[in-house]
Amino acid sequence: STGVYLARFTPIPDTCPFCSERETLAHVYLECARLQPLFQLLLDILLRFWLHFSPHLFIYALPIRGPTKSRDLLINLLLALAKMAIYKTRVRRLADGGSCDCGAYFRSSVRSRIWAEFLWAASTGSLD
Repeated sequence: STGVYLARFTPIPDTCPFCSERETLAHVYLECARLQPLFQLLLDILLRFWLHFSPHLFIYALPIRGPTKSRDLLINLLLALAKMAIYKTRVRRLADGGSCDCGAYFRSSVRSRIWAEFLWAASTGSLD
């Protein structure tokens, strides 16, 4: 839950733990200044697929279409990992107050996912 929501019921402040702005859901996932390096990284990745980063794409992801199904699934996975990085680094900051780089968390998550997919493919003998 965001600070604005929790502040209605608890003594928790309604401000962002990173920048002290009012913490709405839009702020957590789109507006906080800490997200700019992550969004720049996503912009660079998406441009390789001839896509432009936008808040709408980030929130709703791509529809899965037949001819571009593999690309669409990959992009949606990357967007989901980015949202998870935002969430996990925020939770960590609230828990122990440590500094949390969501871009680094995202890169680590992507590396881990690629490694897991490789190991699975190798174990099933489906590597080409």
